[in-house]
Amino acid sequence: MRGWTRRRTYLVVVIILLLLTGTAGYMVFEDLGLFEALYLVTMTVSTVGYGDVHPVTVAGRMLTLLLVPLGLLVVFGLGVATVADRLDDLVLRGGAGAMERKLAGLKDHFIVCGYGRLGQATVATLRRLGGQVVAIDLDRERFGQAPSGFLYLVGDALRDEILLKAGIRRARAVISTFSDDVLNVYLALEARDLAPDVEVLSTASDHEATRRLQQAGVDRVVSPQTLGGEMLAKSAFNPGVYQLMSDVMWGALPAATIAQVVVAPSSVLAGRTLGDFRELGVAARVLLVRTPKSTVLSPSGDLRLDPGSIMVVIGEGPEVAKLERLAGPKL
Repeated sequence: MRGWTRRRTYLVVVIILLLLTGTAGYMVFEDLGLFEALYLVTMTVSTVGYGDVHPVTVAGRMLTLLLVPLGLLVVFGLGVATVADRLDDLVLRGGAGAMERKLAGLKDHFIVCGYGRLGQATVATLRRLGGQVVAIDLDRERFGQAPSGFLYLVGDALRDEILLKAGIRRARAVISTFSDDVLNVYLALEARDLAPDVEVLSTASDHEATRRLQQAGVDRVVSPQTLGGEMLAKSAFNPGVYQLMSDVMWGALPAATIAQVVVAPSSVLAGRTLGDFRELGVAARVLLVRTPKSTVLSPSGDLRLDPGSIMVVIGEGPEVAKLERLAGPKL
């Protein structure tokens, strides 16, 4: 519990300590009973001061001189904290916690930490693919051109309350896009601590950073520099293949969908070959099949699918959806 909530808690604790200390002081210095002493210190700290009960001893008056400025500071501070919190809720988050209510209803969404150029591209692609996204960044100005309906939090993604507010324990994945590898490692550790089962993805600058991120518990690491260099080089040798993949990635082929399909143990596909797809009326093309023991690129039709096999397929949306239904458990 941090931020304004923690500050308010500290202020309340200080007020209670002031009341207890002042009550004890007045009971000793002014020879008052518990109720009268508590009444006097309350009137003093709140600066109301009805005057029906007042200190008469030198020690009691000195205590009052100490309590009055402290009471002003603490009570005023509590008021400022509360008003600022309400203004922040009203002005910055749409009023009455509108953003929090939307975030509280999310499930199986993606949390993108860092909204720089890479983060913005990641968010745009996730939204284009139909995913629900929450972006987190310290710089409010980066969200100035955010599209309508876009959910975001202004704050430090390395702080647990921000990740919890973003719904990390209900999220499908957390994606770290910081340019600083150290921040990516810290975020991975924080995410693993708050939600051990959430999938964590991260960017990395080089192979050494990739190794450290994997040690921190990141499921998949992508190096934009390395990947970009490889794609540029390979596009020079295989321009046709690169253009096809680029068209799919950027939506130039709106009917084409690339998806990962897992064969469930009770699926009708379990134990059957890829050649049976025609019999089942599936037109999607299988690019890759991965099993716990091997990965087969451009598999032939006689490849048998075992339960748990993972297929990477490409095809029109309805055909891919049909294959996903067939690969799922029998109803």
